[in-house]
Amino acid sequence: MTKYALLLLTILISFTSCYNAKPVPKDKESFIGLWISHSGFQLEIKSSGTATITQIADTLQPDYTKLNITVAPPFIKDMLVEFIGDSILSVSKPLNYTKEYNIDKNPYQDGDTSRLVLNGIVFIKQK
Repeated sequence: MTKYALLLLTILISFTSCYNAKPVPKDKESFIGLWISHSGFQLEIKSSGTATITQIADTLQPDYTKLNITVAPPFIKDMLVEFIGDSILSVSKPLNYTKEYNIDKNPYQDGDTSRLVLNGIVFIKQK
């Protein structure tokens, strides 16, 4: 193989690996589920390492502007999920858009309700 073919093959392999979902790590499994904010913004994280975002929400609510992906459609399926350390949740559609959310508070129990705080916004887990 020529060095150019080898270089091209290496680039192709690394490029395609960016599109593969990685399962949610064991220590982050509490994030798996459907989470809804006060405005109606929905984030569904699946164990496979993908997410679905539904941005059909009350756009007049202040939390909407902190959560939405302005260049994306109202419904986004099969986004890749990545946890960057303990403080960032990244969701992306490679070559389209990416949104990073600050994890202000990991999922926790509040009575019978599971809550999560991203970008200062409280999410409630749906059962």
